[in-house]
Amino acid sequence: MERPRDKKELEILLQGLRGLANPKPGLEQHSTPPDLASSLIHLAHLMGDLEGSLIADLGCGNGVLAIGSVLYGASKAVGVDVDPEAVMVAEENAKMVGVSDRTEFVVMDVSDFETRVDLVLQNPPFGTVRRHADLKFLDKALEISRVVYSIHMAGNAGFLADFASKRGARLTHVERWPFPLRRVFHYHRRKVVSIPVEILRFEVVT
Repeated sequence: MERPRDKKELEILLQGLRGLANPKPGLEQHSTPPDLASSLIHLAHLMGDLEGSLIADLGCGNGVLAIGSVLYGASKAVGVDVDPEAVMVAEENAKMVGVSDRTEFVVMDVSDFETRVDLVLQNPPFGTVRRHADLKFLDKALEISRVVYSIHMAGNAGFLADFASKRGARLTHVERWPFPLRRVFHYHRRKVVSIPVEILRFEVVT
């Protein structure tokens, strides 16, 4: 498949990916919306972090960030998810858009992932079910990569900057986005609710 010419073309391609049929409440499996995924990937491209890089997508879900990154210039992406069903969907999506030769998806707890990469792109759990569930993902990301792009609930950038600072990293960019949270779990009352999230870019400096 030809590389998308711009962010909009990438978004259109990502809209065709299959989502998770049975998202699990305990894992807070909310698929990254295509517009948000394409914006994160485009930002990494503009910052010079994406081209030719080995990418890790921690908590990859349907593989949207891993797949989008190789479509947009990364050399290879590895997606990690503890849910075998998610990994299966991600593999099917990669095959559908013709990037299965440049993507790898593994069933694994992110804590056990040890591969060193150039860049991490991730949309970790927001922590609404398990408080601070996102910290495990950010901690691992800062351990295996020099640069990390991570999506978090808006308003936590200061706390996360302090968390990263203790691990030798600094928060360099904050971009706020609406996240359309669809009713997929029994405790959701409305069909769709938009919550503010932030794309945070971290860079390890020590």
